[in-house]
Amino acid sequence: GLTAQDVADIFSFTLGAMRLPRFNAGDREVETWLALRLEDRENLEDLKKLQFGGGAGSDAGRRPVQLGEVADFRVVERPREIERENRKVRVAVRATYEGEKWNDTQQEIEGLMDAFDLPPGYSWSWNDRLVEQQDQSQQMAVNFLLALVLVYLVMASLFESLAQPFAILFSILFALPGAAWMLAATGSTFNLMAQIGLLILMGIVVNNGIVLLDHVNQLRRGGLDREAAILRAGRERLRPILMTAATTVIGLVPLAIRGPATGGIFYYPLARTVMGGLLSSAVLTLIALPFISVLIEELAIWARGLWAASRPARPAVSPALPEVAGAPAGGDSID
Repeated sequence: GLTAQDVADIFSFTLGAMRLPRFNAGDREVETWLALRLEDRENLEDLKKLQFGGGAGSDAGRRPVQLGEVADFRVVERPREIERENRKVRVAVRATYEGEKWNDTQQEIEGLMDAFDLPPGYSWSWNDRLVEQQDQSQQMAVNFLLALVLVYLVMASLFESLAQPFAILFSILFALPGAAWMLAATGSTFNLMAQIGLLILMGIVVNNGIVLLDHVNQLRRGGLDREAAILRAGRERLRPILMTAATTVIGLVPLAIRGPATGGIFYYPLARTVMGGLLSSAVLTLIALPFISVLIEELAIWARGLWAASRPARPAVSPALPEVAGAPAGGDSID
């Protein structure tokens, strides 16, 4: 004589509780619940002893029945919660990788997962975080390329030349050794913040090259030859370049410190990348950039000469003699 509603009501009260009206304690109200003691509902044997019927009201006249008399009990593994994504059941497997060759390991995992013969309707994929990291890497590659193009266009308009900006772009390569050394020395990971630091370096380190080559051009317009102008510009721009790099590096020191004093700020890879890149770029710009500038200038002169030599030669045209009407017969010719 039991119905599903009877069983549901008993389970609801036994395994949970029944909320009662608030108890008025004079100056305050107290939340009240009616429930069994925890020691009376803590294991499977207590569940089997749940009693139905034999009480007052609608249960009057029924023979008391324990749940263990009318039900079989089995322990079956079930998920504690069911996750869904796009209306599909989703199960996540989480792990931590502490090696250094993540790309190779990721490809190995993909090969193992693709080898599974999954039932129809089942599929697997990386979680949103890894997919987002891959998208960020692609976006950063596009950002680097766009930054190079924009920096080149600005410098080409500044110098009114297509060759000299190429020499200054090598200043960006001068920053890579310092950035890599700084990250390795401090044990920092090359994460998204470090990539943004490289993007910032692309706009900062070219300033040293612009300062140096612009002064070289001014000295050459003043009458100095190329070698003398480069030597003099290097001496006169040594202090400004070093001072500019030093002030930027010192200003980034608080941001580069990782610890409780910084409030857990995670921008330290960015600051360390910029600091290392500026240090190496400032030194290498003064030493190597003049040689690269001379080399590119010679290549530009050679390319212009080759272009001029490839033009077709124009045929020589002899000057036409004027014709005079009514010249005397047997007379003199007019030159």
